[in-house]
Amino acid sequence: MSKIYKWGIIGPGKIAQKFAAALALVPDAALHAVASRDKAKAADFAAAHNAAVVYDSYESLAADEAIDAVYIATPHTFHHAHAMLCLQHKKAVLCEKPMSVSYASTLAMVEAARQNGVFLMEAMWSRFLPIIEKTLQLLQEGEIGTLKYLRADFGFTAPFNAGSRLYDLKLGGGSLLDVGVYPLFLALLVMGKPDRITSFAHLATTGADESTSALLYYKNGMMANIHSSIVSQTPITAEITGTDGTITLERPWYKGSAIHVRKKDNITQRFALPYGDNGFEFQIIEVHDCLEKNKTESDRMPLGFSLLLSSVMEEINQASNISYPLQ
Repeated sequence: MSKIYKWGIIGPGKIAQKFAAALALVPDAALHAVASRDKAKAADFAAAHNAAVVYDSYESLAADEAIDAVYIATPHTFHHAHAMLCLQHKKAVLCEKPMSVSYASTLAMVEAARQNGVFLMEAMWSRFLPIIEKTLQLLQEGEIGTLKYLRADFGFTAPFNAGSRLYDLKLGGGSLLDVGVYPLFLALLVMGKPDRITSFAHLATTGADESTSALLYYKNGMMANIHSSIVSQTPITAEITGTDGTITLERPWYKGSAIHVRKKDNITQRFALPYGDNGFEFQIIEVHDCLEKNKTESDRMPLGFSLLLSSVMEEINQASNISYPLQ
Protein backbone atom coordinates (compact mmCIF):
# COMPACT_ATOMS: atom_id res chain seq x y z
CA MET A 1 0.00 0.00 0.00
CA SER A 2 1.24 3.46 -0.88
CA LYS A 3 -1.18 5.37 1.35
CA ILE A 4 -0.39 6.07 4.98
CA TYR A 5 -3.57 5.67 7.03
CA LYS A 6 -3.84 8.29 9.74
CA TRP A 7 -5.53 7.16 12.94
CA GLY A 8 -7.22 8.95 15.77
CA ILE A 9 -7.71 7.46 19.23
CA ILE A 10 -10.61 8.34 21.52
CA GLY A 11 -9.84 7.38 25.11
CA PRO A 12 -6.09 7.15 25.87
CA GLY A 13 -6.32 4.39 28.49
CA LYS A 14 -4.48 1.11 29.00
CA ILE A 15 -5.91 -0.70 25.98
CA ALA A 16 -5.16 2.32 23.79
CA GLN A 17 -1.51 2.10 24.85
CA LYS A 18 -1.29 -1.37 23.32
CA PHE A 19 -3.13 -0.25 20.19
CA ALA A 20 -0.83 2.73 19.69
CA ALA A 21 2.19 0.44 20.08
CA ALA A 22 0.71 -1.83 17.39
CA LEU A 23 0.24 1.12 15.02
CA ALA A 24 3.99 1.66 15.16
CA LEU A 25 4.47 -1.92 13.90
CA VAL A 26 2.34 -1.41 10.78
CA PRO A 27 4.27 0.35 7.98
CA ASP A 28 1.27 2.13 6.44
CA ALA A 29 -0.18 3.33 9.76
CA ALA A 30 0.38 6.55 11.69
CA LEU A 31 -1.11 7.88 14.90
CA HIS A 32 -2.31 11.36 13.98
CA ALA A 33 -4.46 12.49 16.91
CA VAL A 34 -5.54 11.60 20.44
CA ALA A 35 -8.60 12.92 22.26
CA SER A 36 -9.49 12.92 25.96
CA ARG A 37 -11.67 15.11 28.17
CA ASP A 38 -8.45 15.46 30.15
CA LYS A 39 -6.15 17.31 27.75
CA ALA A 40 -3.07 16.71 29.89
CA LYS A 41 -3.68 12.97 29.73
CA ALA A 42 -4.07 13.16 25.96
CA ALA A 43 -0.89 15.23 25.68
CA ASP A 44 1.11 12.70 27.70
CA PHE A 45 -0.23 9.87 25.53
CA ALA A 46 0.57 11.79 22.34
CA ALA A 47 4.11 12.46 23.50
CA ALA A 48 4.64 8.80 24.35
CA HIS A 49 3.36 7.59 20.97
CA ASN A 50 4.35 10.42 18.61
CA ALA A 51 0.86 11.67 17.82
CA ALA A 52 0.82 15.00 15.98
CA VAL A 53 -2.39 16.45 17.39
CA VAL A 54 -4.05 16.55 20.82
CA TYR A 55 -7.76 17.28 21.38
CA ASP A 56 -9.71 17.87 24.58
CA SER A 57 -13.01 17.08 22.86
CA TYR A 58 -14.09 14.02 20.93
CA GLU A 59 -16.08 16.21 18.57
CA SER A 60 -12.90 17.97 17.43
CA LEU A 61 -11.17 14.69 16.68
CA ALA A 62 -14.17 13.38 14.75
CA ALA A 63 -14.17 16.55 12.64
CA ASP A 64 -10.45 16.36 11.80
CA GLU A 65 -10.35 15.87 8.03
CA ALA A 66 -6.85 14.39 8.15
CA ILE A 67 -8.02 11.30 10.04
CA ASP A 68 -8.85 8.15 8.05
CA ALA A 69 -9.92 5.89 10.94
CA VAL A 70 -10.73 6.17 14.64
CA TYR A 71 -10.06 3.62 17.36
CA ILE A 72 -12.56 3.91 20.20
CA ALA A 73 -11.09 2.79 23.52
CA THR A 74 -13.40 4.40 26.06
CA PRO A 75 -15.37 2.34 28.65
CA HIS A 76 -18.03 0.02 27.19
CA THR A 77 -21.03 2.22 27.98
CA PHE A 78 -19.52 5.10 25.97
CA HIS A 79 -18.87 3.10 22.79
CA HIS A 80 -22.25 3.83 21.27
CA ALA A 81 -22.07 7.62 21.64
CA HIS A 82 -18.47 7.90 20.48
CA ALA A 83 -18.90 5.57 17.52
CA MET A 84 -22.05 7.37 16.40
CA LEU A 85 -20.19 10.69 16.56
CA CYS A 86 -17.42 9.40 14.32
CA LEU A 87 -19.74 7.59 11.90
CA GLN A 88 -21.80 10.75 11.47
CA HIS A 89 -18.57 12.51 10.49
CA LYS A 90 -17.98 9.65 8.03
CA LYS A 91 -14.92 8.36 9.80
CA ALA A 92 -14.04 4.67 9.62
CA VAL A 93 -14.39 3.19 13.10
CA LEU A 94 -12.64 0.34 14.89
CA CYS A 95 -14.57 0.00 18.16
CA GLU A 96 -13.11 -1.86 21.11
CA LYS A 97 -15.08 -4.94 22.13
CA PRO A 98 -17.80 -5.35 23.07
CA MET A 99 -19.26 -3.13 20.37
CA SER A 100 -21.79 -1.82 22.88
CA VAL A 101 -23.63 -2.85 26.04
CA SER A 102 -26.97 -3.71 24.42
CA TYR A 103 -28.22 -5.20 21.19
CA ALA A 104 -30.28 -2.08 20.41
CA SER A 105 -27.27 0.24 20.68
CA THR A 106 -25.08 -2.11 18.63
CA LEU A 107 -27.78 -2.26 15.96
CA ALA A 108 -27.97 1.55 15.91
CA MET A 109 -24.22 1.72 15.32
CA VAL A 110 -24.41 -0.81 12.49
CA GLU A 111 -27.31 1.02 10.87
CA ALA A 112 -25.48 4.34 11.13
CA ALA A 113 -22.40 2.85 9.46
CA ARG A 114 -24.49 1.41 6.64
CA GLN A 115 -26.54 4.58 6.15
CA ASN A 116 -23.39 6.69 5.97
CA GLY A 117 -21.50 4.17 3.85
CA VAL A 118 -18.69 4.10 6.40
CA PHE A 119 -16.49 1.26 7.62
CA LEU A 120 -17.20 -0.16 11.09
CA MET A 121 -15.62 -3.14 12.82
CA GLU A 122 -15.55 -4.52 16.34
CA ALA A 123 -11.96 -4.73 17.63
CA MET A 124 -11.96 -8.46 18.33
CA TRP A 125 -8.21 -8.73 17.88
CA SER A 126 -8.03 -12.45 18.61
CA ARG A 127 -10.07 -13.14 15.46
CA PHE A 128 -7.10 -12.21 13.27
CA LEU A 129 -4.33 -14.07 15.09
CA PRO A 130 -2.58 -16.94 13.28
CA ILE A 131 -3.72 -19.41 15.95
CA ILE A 132 -7.39 -18.69 15.21
CA GLU A 133 -6.92 -18.79 11.46
CA LYS A 134 -5.19 -22.17 11.74
CA THR A 135 -7.92 -23.53 14.01
CA LEU A 136 -10.59 -22.54 11.51
CA GLN A 137 -8.60 -24.14 8.70
CA LEU A 138 -8.31 -27.44 10.58
CA LEU A 139 -12.03 -27.44 11.33
CA GLN A 140 -12.92 -26.71 7.71
CA GLU A 141 -10.64 -29.52 6.58
CA GLY A 142 -12.45 -31.97 8.89
CA GLU A 143 -9.36 -32.70 10.96
CA ILE A 144 -11.42 -33.66 14.04
CA GLY A 145 -14.51 -34.92 12.24
CA THR A 146 -17.99 -33.57 12.97
CA LEU A 147 -17.95 -30.76 15.52
CA LYS A 148 -19.65 -31.63 18.83
CA TYR A 149 -18.34 -29.65 21.80
CA LEU A 150 -16.41 -26.50 22.72
CA ARG A 151 -15.16 -25.35 26.10
CA ALA A 152 -13.41 -22.05 26.74
CA ASP A 153 -12.75 -19.85 29.75
CA PHE A 154 -11.15 -16.56 30.75
CA GLY A 155 -10.87 -15.55 34.38
CA PHE A 156 -8.51 -13.56 36.57
CA THR A 157 -8.51 -12.14 40.09
CA ALA A 158 -9.15 -8.42 40.49
CA PRO A 159 -9.47 -6.52 43.77
CA PHE A 160 -12.96 -5.25 44.48
CA ASN A 161 -13.42 -1.57 43.69
CA ALA A 162 -17.02 -0.45 43.34
CA GLY A 163 -16.07 2.53 41.20
CA SER A 164 -13.74 0.71 38.79
CA ARG A 165 -14.55 -0.23 35.22
CA LEU A 166 -14.65 -3.89 36.27
CA TYR A 167 -17.42 -3.42 38.84
CA ASP A 168 -19.32 -0.22 37.99
CA LEU A 169 -22.34 -0.82 35.73
CA LYS A 170 -22.08 2.79 34.53
CA LEU A 171 -18.73 1.84 33.01
CA GLY A 172 -19.90 -1.51 31.66
CA GLY A 173 -18.51 -3.56 34.54
CA GLY A 174 -18.73 -7.32 34.86
CA SER A 175 -16.79 -10.39 33.80
CA LEU A 176 -18.89 -11.22 30.74
CA LEU A 177 -18.31 -7.90 29.00
CA ASP A 178 -14.70 -7.63 30.08
CA VAL A 179 -13.30 -11.10 29.40
CA GLY A 180 -16.28 -13.40 28.79
CA VAL A 181 -16.56 -11.82 25.37
CA TYR A 182 -13.51 -13.89 24.35
CA PRO A 183 -14.84 -17.43 24.97
CA LEU A 184 -18.27 -16.38 23.69
CA PHE A 185 -16.67 -15.01 20.53
CA LEU A 186 -14.88 -18.32 19.95
CA ALA A 187 -18.03 -20.37 20.46
CA LEU A 188 -20.05 -18.25 18.04
CA LEU A 189 -17.22 -18.12 15.50
CA VAL A 190 -16.94 -21.90 15.44
CA MET A 191 -20.56 -22.94 15.99
CA GLY A 192 -22.73 -19.99 14.96
CA LYS A 193 -26.03 -18.91 16.51
CA PRO A 194 -27.23 -21.21 19.31
CA ASP A 195 -30.77 -22.53 19.50
CA ARG A 196 -30.91 -22.29 23.28
CA ILE A 197 -28.87 -20.62 26.03
CA THR A 198 -28.71 -21.48 29.72
CA SER A 199 -26.61 -19.30 32.01
CA PHE A 200 -25.77 -18.55 35.62
CA ALA A 201 -23.97 -15.60 37.19
CA HIS A 202 -22.82 -14.51 40.61
CA LEU A 203 -23.20 -10.77 41.12
CA ALA A 204 -21.10 -8.32 43.10
CA THR A 205 -22.80 -5.79 45.38
CA THR A 206 -22.66 -3.30 42.48
CA GLY A 207 -24.84 -5.56 40.33
CA ALA A 208 -22.03 -6.49 37.95
CA ASP A 209 -21.28 -10.17 37.41
CA GLU A 210 -18.21 -11.46 39.22
CA SER A 211 -18.46 -14.70 37.29
CA THR A 212 -20.69 -16.08 34.56
CA SER A 213 -21.11 -19.52 33.04
CA ALA A 214 -23.22 -20.30 30.00
CA LEU A 215 -24.15 -23.38 28.02
CA LEU A 216 -25.00 -22.91 24.35
CA TYR A 217 -27.13 -25.66 22.86
CA TYR A 218 -27.60 -26.45 19.16
CA LYS A 219 -30.32 -28.63 17.64
CA ASN A 220 -27.72 -30.53 15.61
CA GLY A 221 -26.16 -31.80 18.85
CA MET A 222 -23.36 -29.30 19.34
CA MET A 223 -22.81 -27.68 22.73
CA ALA A 224 -20.50 -24.94 23.98
CA ASN A 225 -19.56 -24.31 27.62
CA ILE A 226 -18.08 -20.90 28.40
CA HIS A 227 -16.98 -19.29 31.65
CA SER A 228 -15.67 -15.88 32.74
CA SER A 229 -14.57 -14.45 36.06
CA ILE A 230 -12.95 -11.44 37.69
CA VAL A 231 -12.64 -13.19 41.06
CA SER A 232 -10.78 -16.39 40.14
CA GLN A 233 -7.80 -17.32 38.01
CA THR A 234 -9.02 -19.86 35.47
CA PRO A 235 -6.86 -22.03 33.15
CA ILE A 236 -7.60 -19.74 30.14
CA THR A 237 -7.64 -22.70 27.79
CA ALA A 238 -9.97 -23.76 25.01
CA GLU A 239 -10.81 -27.13 23.51
CA ILE A 240 -12.85 -27.92 20.43
CA THR A 241 -13.96 -31.53 20.14
CA GLY A 242 -15.34 -33.49 17.22
CA THR A 243 -16.16 -37.11 16.46
CA ASP A 244 -12.52 -37.84 15.55
CA GLY A 245 -10.48 -35.77 17.98
CA THR A 246 -9.85 -32.51 19.83
CA ILE A 247 -8.11 -29.25 18.98
CA THR A 248 -6.60 -27.61 22.07
CA LEU A 249 -5.61 -23.96 22.08
CA GLU A 250 -2.81 -23.65 24.62
CA ARG A 251 -3.01 -21.08 27.42
CA PRO A 252 -3.66 -18.25 27.32
CA TRP A 253 -5.72 -19.26 24.33
CA TYR A 254 -7.08 -15.81 23.40
CA LYS A 255 -3.53 -14.65 22.62
CA GLY A 256 -1.90 -18.03 22.23
CA SER A 257 0.85 -19.14 19.90
CA ALA A 258 0.35 -22.90 19.77
CA ILE A 259 -2.37 -25.48 19.22
CA HIS A 260 -2.37 -29.25 19.10
CA VAL A 261 -4.59 -31.92 17.65
CA ARG A 262 -5.30 -34.97 19.75
CA LYS A 263 -6.83 -38.14 18.34
CA LYS A 264 -7.80 -40.72 20.95
CA ASP A 265 -4.91 -40.56 23.44
CA ASN A 266 -2.19 -39.24 21.15
CA ILE A 267 -1.21 -35.74 20.07
CA THR A 268 -0.88 -36.17 16.33
CA GLN A 269 0.04 -32.62 15.36
CA ARG A 270 1.28 -29.47 17.09
CA PHE A 271 1.41 -26.09 15.41
CA ALA A 272 3.55 -23.23 16.73
CA LEU A 273 2.13 -19.95 15.48
CA PRO A 274 3.97 -17.03 17.09
CA TYR A 275 2.68 -13.52 16.44
CA GLY A 276 5.22 -11.32 18.21
CA ASP A 277 4.79 -9.25 21.33
CA ASN A 278 1.66 -7.24 20.52
CA GLY A 279 -0.96 -8.96 18.36
CA PHE A 280 -3.14 -5.92 17.74
CA GLU A 281 -1.39 -5.23 14.43
CA PHE A 282 -3.36 -7.97 12.66
CA GLN A 283 -6.69 -6.18 13.14
CA ILE A 284 -5.12 -2.91 12.00
CA ILE A 285 -3.90 -4.61 8.83
CA GLU A 286 -7.43 -5.95 8.29
CA VAL A 287 -8.91 -2.45 8.60
CA HIS A 288 -6.38 -1.06 6.12
CA ASP A 289 -7.08 -3.87 3.67
CA CYS A 290 -10.82 -3.20 3.87
CA LEU A 291 -10.36 0.54 3.39
CA GLU A 292 -8.03 -0.07 0.46
CA LYS A 293 -10.77 -2.15 -1.17
CA ASN A 294 -13.52 0.38 -0.27
CA LYS A 295 -15.28 -2.14 1.96
CA THR A 296 -17.59 -0.92 4.71
CA GLU A 297 -17.17 -4.08 6.78
CA SER A 298 -14.76 -6.95 7.19
CA ASP A 299 -15.50 -10.36 5.69
CA ARG A 300 -13.69 -12.01 8.61
CA MET A 301 -15.33 -9.93 11.36
CA PRO A 302 -18.59 -8.85 9.72
CA LEU A 303 -21.17 -6.61 11.35
CA GLY A 304 -23.67 -9.47 11.35
CA PHE A 305 -21.34 -11.40 13.66
CA SER A 306 -21.06 -8.42 16.02
CA LEU A 307 -24.85 -8.22 16.12
CA LEU A 308 -25.02 -11.92 17.00
CA LEU A 309 -22.39 -11.52 19.70
CA SER A 310 -24.23 -8.53 21.14
CA SER A 311 -27.55 -10.36 21.09
CA VAL A 312 -26.22 -13.44 22.90
CA MET A 313 -24.38 -11.35 25.48
CA GLU A 314 -27.55 -9.43 26.19
CA GLU A 315 -29.57 -12.64 26.59
CA ILE A 316 -27.02 -13.99 29.08
CA ASN A 317 -27.01 -10.73 31.05
CA GLN A 318 -30.79 -10.46 31.05
CA ALA A 319 -31.02 -13.90 32.64
CA SER A 320 -29.22 -12.36 35.63
CA ASN A 321 -31.16 -9.08 35.50
CA ILE A 322 -28.08 -7.13 34.42
CA SER A 323 -28.53 -4.05 32.26
CA TYR A 324 -26.25 -1.15 31.46
CA PRO A 325 -26.98 2.58 31.11
CA LEU A 326 -25.58 4.20 27.97
CA GLN A 327 -23.40 7.21 28.67
